[in-house]
Amino acid sequence: MKSRTTLLAQPELIAEIRRLSYKERTGTIFITSDENQLARIVLNKGQITYLTFGSRYHSLDAISFIQTIKFGRLQFSDGIFETAQEVPLPDTSEIFRKFEQDVTPNLPTSSKNFRGVEEIIKNTLANYIGPFAMIVCEEYIEKFGVLNTKDEILTMIAIVAAEIEKEDEIESFKKELKQKILEYS
Repeated sequence: MKSRTTLLAQPELIAEIRRLSYKERTGTIFITSDENQLARIVLNKGQITYLTFGSRYHSLDAISFIQTIKFGRLQFSDGIFETAQEVPLPDTSEIFRKFEQDVTPNLPTSSKNFRGVEEIIKNTLANYIGPFAMIVCEEYIEKFGVLNTKDEILTMIAIVAAEIEKEDEIESFKKELKQKILEYS
């Protein structure tokens, strides 16, 4: 079971869920909020097949409650778990769009500046994994589309950072990116 002992902010939680989905993982994601609320998300080969918040809210009803989690701890347990009620869900990409709706209403829907950030991420990642960084970033953009919001930037960083083998280098990569993006803005 992969566990995060530190509290993650809402965009970081969604980024980690996206990363696990992108890696086509199978298992259950447990999110415990800083207010001791529990959300459970089941992945099957990267596809979200079940959502629950607490014991009362399931399927799409759970999304709006999961959005209210400002900070939480995330645990991932490999292997799929049976769910009491199988309720058909929309495509996983649609679920991610719903997660991101109305969470950050003041962010622009599109910005040319974000396209420059893609290049910063590619170039910085190349310092850590070499020319393979270009392929990793292009595959990300192909799968998820161009960056249009700050949440999408955080998601891309979380996903591509997973390609770096050493944990201390991942943190170094994130710090370096933060500085470069601040200078660019």
